[in-house]
Amino acid sequence: MKILLCSMPDTVPQFSAKTWRAPNLAISSIAGNIQSHHEIALADLILKRKTLLSSIRDIIQDYQPDIVGLSAMTFQFNTAQRIADFIRSSQPNIKIAIGGYHATLMYEEIASSDKGKVFDYIIRGEGETTFREVLDAIEGKQRWENIPGLSYQDNGNFIHNIPRPLENLDTLPLPRRDVRIWNGYLFSGKALDMVETSRGCTMTCNFCSMNQMYGRTFRIYSFERVMLDLTNAKKAGAKYIAFADDNITLNVKRFESLCDAIVAAGHNDLCYIVQASTTGIASSPTLAQKMARAGIQIVFLGIENVSERNLKMMNKGNLLEKTKKAIEYLHNNNILIVGGMILGHPEDKEEDIAQNFEFFDKANIDFYGEQIITPYPKTGMRDILIKEGLVTNSYDYSKYNGFWANVKTKYLSSEDLQFLRWKYKRKYSTFFKTTPVFKTIFPGVNLLRIFILRPYYRIKNFISSLGKTEHDIFKRDMRKFIKTNNFFGPNFK
Repeated sequence: MKILLCSMPDTVPQFSAKTWRAPNLAISSIAGNIQSHHEIALADLILKRKTLLSSIRDIIQDYQPDIVGLSAMTFQFNTAQRIADFIRSSQPNIKIAIGGYHATLMYEEIASSDKGKVFDYIIRGEGETTFREVLDAIEGKQRWENIPGLSYQDNGNFIHNIPRPLENLDTLPLPRRDVRIWNGYLFSGKALDMVETSRGCTMTCNFCSMNQMYGRTFRIYSFERVMLDLTNAKKAGAKYIAFADDNITLNVKRFESLCDAIVAAGHNDLCYIVQASTTGIASSPTLAQKMARAGIQIVFLGIENVSERNLKMMNKGNLLEKTKKAIEYLHNNNILIVGGMILGHPEDKEEDIAQNFEFFDKANIDFYGEQIITPYPKTGMRDILIKEGLVTNSYDYSKYNGFWANVKTKYLSSEDLQFLRWKYKRKYSTFFKTTPVFKTIFPGVNLLRIFILRPYYRIKNFISSLGKTEHDIFKRDMRKFIKTNNFFGPNFK
C-alpha cells in the first residue's frame, strides 16, 4: 500500500514559522515501524503554510495514497478535521486515520460527533504498533477487534478496542527521515531535526496532559540507540537537534551521562535544544557544565510562575530558590534560557502578571515563553477552573495553544489577560535589549540586531503608532495573530 503521514501546519502565534520549522517526530517514528513492503511518504505541512490546500491537492494527486494518517495536537485538531474533509471530497475511497494527543484524550467525543465521521480510524496513545497493525488488518492479516489502541468505524459506528500497553522502546527502529517529501526544516536559519532519548514524566503537574498519554511513567532509550539516531539526523543534514523528551532532567545522573556520551561519540559538533525543569538543573552543579560541553545551547526552562500560591495550585511546590539557582548554573555556562511562564491563575491581578515579567527581566532571561493557562481536556486544572466558573472558552480548541486567553481570573476578564500579557511582553521584550549570554553565543547576530534590525523596528513601530492609543496597537497586533493559522478562507467548505 501507499501510506501518506501528515503533521499539521498550525503554529503557536508567538513562535514564528519563519524561524522555527520542526519536523514531526511522531510520524517519522511511525514510518520507521511500518513494514518494508509498503511505500511511505511524510508530509510536514508546516513547510507549506502559504500553499496548504494546493500542496495537499498536489500530493494526493501525485502520490495516490491508499491511507492518510494525520497527527494533531488539541489546537490543531480543527485543521486536521478540515484537511480530512478536503481529502475526502476529492478522493472518497482513501482511508483516513487521526492520531496524537487530542485523538487519544478525546476519542469518545470525536467518535460521537458528526465531524468525527470523516475519520475511518482513531489511533489512541503511541501509534507505532497500532498503525502497523491497522495496515495488517486492511490487508486481511489481522482482525480489527484484536488491535489494542484502535477505534474504528463499523457500519457507521465507532468500535473502541481496549487500550494498548506502552511501547517497549528497546524494540522501536529508528525514525524514517529519508521518506520526507519536502525540505526546509530550520531553526534560526540552520537545519533542524528532532530526536528523543526518553518518553513520559512521573510528575503530577495538573495543567499537563502528559499523564493521560503515557501515565506516570518514564521510559528511556539506550545511549547506543540515541547515538545512532543522532548519526542518522546528521546524515539528513541537521545542524540543530531539539530533544523531544517530556522531562529529560527527571533522571539527572542519566542526563549527565547522556551529555558525556554525546561528547564521546563526537556529536557535540551539533547544537542542541532541550526542555528542562528548574529542579533538575538546580540539583547538580556539574550538569550545566556537561550540557555546555555536549553542545546544548538553548534550554526551555519550566519556571512556570514566581508566585508560591500559583505554584502550589499547579502541584509544582515552591520552586523560586531552585529557579534562581538553575538560571545561575545555565548562564554561568553560556546556555541561553527560554523561560516558561504560565499566567492567568484564579487569584491573579495585574500586579501578579507584572511580577512575573519583572522577575524574568531582572534574571536576564534570554527569551520569554509566556503562556496563558489553558484548560486542556482531561486535565486536573481544567476541572478546577470549570468548577470555579473561570473557563470562558470551553470548546473552541483551535485557541488552546497557550497564546489565547480561554479563562478569566477572579479579578481579570479574558480580555484583560490577553491585553496584560501583550503589554508586559512588549514592555520587557528581549528583542530591544541584549542579555550577556545572547551576546556571547550570537555575536554576529547581536551586531545585526543592534545596528540594523532594532533601529528599523523602532522607527517602524514609532511611525505605525502615531495617533494610536496602547489599546489601538494591541488590537492591531491581535488582528495579525488571529490570521496566524487561518489556512482555509471564508469560502472553504
